Amino acid sequence: MTENQTVNNSPEIAAETKKKSNTVLWVMMVLFVLPYVAAFYFYFNRDQLDLGLLTSNYGTIVTPVRQLPEYDFKNIDSAAFKLSSLKGRWILLSIGSSSCQQDCADNLYKIRQIKKAVGQEYKRISKLFFLMDQKNIASFKTRLKDYPDMDVIIPSGEGYEAYLSNFSYKDMNIEDSIFVIDPLGNFMMVYPKGADASKILKDIERLLEVSKIG
Repeated sequence: MTENQTVNNSPEIAAETKKKSNTVLWVMMVLFVLPYVAAFYFYFNRDQLDLGLLTSNYGTIVTPVRQLPEYDFKNIDSAAFKLSSLKGRWILLSIGSSSCQQDCADNLYKIRQIKKAVGQEYKRISKLFFLMDQKNIASFKTRLKDYPDMDVIIPSGEGYEAYLSNFSYKDMNIEDSIFVIDPLGNFMMVYPKGADASKILKDIERLLEVSKIG
């Protein structure tokens, strides 16, 4: 064995080489994991962060998020309904009148298409509509034939109108807006009337990717 081979095979050299290899491995792991850790941190600590500077979201982030109270709703068939029955899913919600003019009809279509567009993640999303009145309930039911898995809530009880005020945010009109409720039951994002469905979809895809809840 030559002198060089003896030096290269020494325990000290082997230990140093292993140490350097482990260091490189740890650095690579940190670089890989860090973006995911940061994404989770920014999502779950958004109340303390100016997300307008940190993200490119299209929707308006609600700060702080609003934990929605429970309420004894009735669905369009007058059966009892609780928002907690959808807990664990992302909810796309719209609010409108039973006459459901063009903006209302557009929102029904947008919400349906967004859920379809997320592919295999569609099971993580629920669709919800709050009616502001029941004047044209028969015609609204006819419209729902194109949206069979849309949960529709009708006005019920004196507290219903007050409940809808939970969705008032800044100067945005709640009628014909689209709202996002997270899997923990928090109202956390809103889109105004006429919002671009393709841009809403990008936000939803980003939320589904970052969040492992729901």
